[in-house]
Amino acid sequence: MPRIFILIFTLFIVTSCSHMQATHDYNPGVDFSKLKTFTILYDHTKGTKTLMKDRIAQALKNELLAKGFRQVARDQADFWVVFHTNVTTRNQIMTDYQRIGVYPYYRRMGPMVPVQREYMYTEGKLVVDAMDPKDKAILWRGKVTDRLPTLKTPQERMKYIQKAVKEVLKDFPPPK
Repeated sequence: MPRIFILIFTLFIVTSCSHMQATHDYNPGVDFSKLKTFTILYDHTKGTKTLMKDRIAQALKNELLAKGFRQVARDQADFWVVFHTNVTTRNQIMTDYQRIGVYPYYRRMGPMVPVQREYMYTEGKLVVDAMDPKDKAILWRGKVTDRLPTLKTPQERMKYIQKAVKEVLKDFPPPK
């Protein structure tokens, strides 16, 4: 019995850990080596400016500057960076097996029955687009999805956002 409990507990811990999953797509006809300047566009009209959006914009700016791009005014940029976020509640159903019967006989002789448990968690998604300012076509898109952890301080939140932005931009610009 203790071995089964340890196995189930380990499985639960491993499956509940945060694992960012990033995907990328781009237009192969674009010469990304010509892109040198950017501007970040996001909805910061009255009532929609949030700490999280500002943190994401700052992290995007820092990461792109570290990659050698320059931030300029909107009308002078080679590409625009636009981002979107989405947070949803997800369900995960896990099945384990337990023996039933009368103690102490159920240990060896009792039948095993499946027991399902449902776990709720919050999933966050960050989508980052690099757009052509001339025709507003998407040149490159990166998306990162993760099970959101509970973060208690602004520093923890900023560190998490920086990690997500680094992950989503790791393949930007795409290789030739």
